[in-house]
Amino acid sequence: MTGSAARRGRIVHVLNRLSVGGMERVALELIERTKSRYDHHVVCLYDAGELAAGLRAMNIPVTAVNKRAGKDWLAYGRLHSALRGAKADIVHTYNIGTLDVGFWARLAGVRRVVHAEHGLNAADIGAPNRKYKLLRRAIAQIIDVFVPVSNDIANWLIKDVGLSANKVELIRNGIDTGHYRPQPDAAIEALRHTLGFSVVPTFILGTVGRLDPVKGFDTLIAAFAQLTEQHPELSVGLVIAGEGPERNRLAQQIANSGLSDRVKLLGNRDDVDLLIPSLDVYLCSSISEGIALTLLEAMSSARPIVATETGGNPELIDDGRTGLLVPVGAAGAMADAIYRLLDDQKLAERLGADARKRVCAEFSIVAMQDAYEHLYDRLLPTEAKPCAD
Repeated sequence: MTGSAARRGRIVHVLNRLSVGGMERVALELIERTKSRYDHHVVCLYDAGELAAGLRAMNIPVTAVNKRAGKDWLAYGRLHSALRGAKADIVHTYNIGTLDVGFWARLAGVRRVVHAEHGLNAADIGAPNRKYKLLRRAIAQIIDVFVPVSNDIANWLIKDVGLSANKVELIRNGIDTGHYRPQPDAAIEALRHTLGFSVVPTFILGTVGRLDPVKGFDTLIAAFAQLTEQHPELSVGLVIAGEGPERNRLAQQIANSGLSDRVKLLGNRDDVDLLIPSLDVYLCSSISEGIALTLLEAMSSARPIVATETGGNPELIDDGRTGLLVPVGAAGAMADAIYRLLDDQKLAERLGADARKRVCAEFSIVAMQDAYEHLYDRLLPTEAKPCAD
């Protein structure tokens, strides 16, 4: 393919922190798969996070700015020093929390800035947030390329925020479909006994994600409550894997609904590639999504899916062909869709099989890697561009 130039291009990735999440996993996967092509450095605005150790083990530098909440001018000084010291050819920032880093990158002499939009947060949803739209529009003057991960976000940036289409370059998330695949029945059965149920239910529903308001897990729990109330004959449980600020509120909702024996908050897990294939139905209740890695992983694992019709979800789920879509916040519709799949195993199996075919054909990790390499190579200075063999 390509060989090394006189020096390798240096990419500095700036995130809030390296915590467990889909966006962070995309960044780490991209870094690991291209570390022989570019010199990578990661700067975290807050603490480094629990995933930093894995990068450091690969000799990828990770710098934590340790910014306090709000305006922390001393932290901005440390950020400026970190960016200057890294001698970046490209600074790659991620989501709204790092958007203004583009300004500090330019002050530090960085020639190219890429900003990725992996999904809208709670501040962007609902009534238009003029503040964040104006910030994106202002910062756009010093950002070379905005990278949305879905058509929905790309259209939002162009039509709602008002960015030039020339500044927006769609790169969808991709996954390793060889790693996420259906598992043997014996492995599934063994894992299901580790999920905390006193008696393992016949059907286990589940989801994976940060416990954040944007994930809509309150609606998911309400849907499960309706499902069990309307169909008391079902032996069914629900698991939610992940951590975040909503844990206590969700735990209280579960307790108040009398579901503590049937709904389990699993926390972060390092066996998601085994957990997802063990689920009878995978659920996504998000208020907003980009291209959700967990949905791709569930599709690759041939799981039947019920997901909210929001953001990039309809780009993944063809309703009735590769999963079922329901309106955002509609607990009753979600409960009905879940029951439809539990009641019709042939439908569930067909949706799961077609979902795997689609993700293997259209959302591979190789396609994502190639798109980022093309973008980086285009922006790198001549002396740092990879050259043909």
